[in-house]
Amino acid sequence: MSGGNHTIPETIGFIRETDRRGLCFGGWPDSILEIYLQWHHQNGSLVLVEEEGDVVALAVGTQMSEDDLDKHWVPWDEQGDSVYVSDLMAKTRGGMAACVDELNNRCKQWRDLKLFALRHGKRKRFSHKVFEKLWCAER
Repeated sequence: MSGGNHTIPETIGFIRETDRRGLCFGGWPDSILEIYLQWHHQNGSLVLVEEEGDVVALAVGTQMSEDDLDKHWVPWDEQGDSVYVSDLMAKTRGGMAACVDELNNRCKQWRDLKLFALRHGKRKRFSHKVFEKLWCAER
């Protein structure tokens, strides 16, 4: 599994199909979602996973300072004390594991940082064991 060269409309199509209950991007117009995806792609915080040419998973994760968690669209900060995963959706367990694996590649020291994620519309601090279970889901 790896990320390919998918267009923004293809990625938005995956999001709309996968996020049917609107837990991640419900109510977001495509125009704003397009800007959001482009920004995170340029920031290095967007992960796409594909199987046989189709997107099967997406994650948005950023290393940042805990003090910046309430700010929107914060750039990657190598000096940040936290990792924030604001969106994680997958059609397959392997896709989920691949997203976490790629976030691990981008931020090797994540186990030494505070870990936050958006869950049911609320930000929560998570144990590293939760993400290790996701990471090892298909290993």
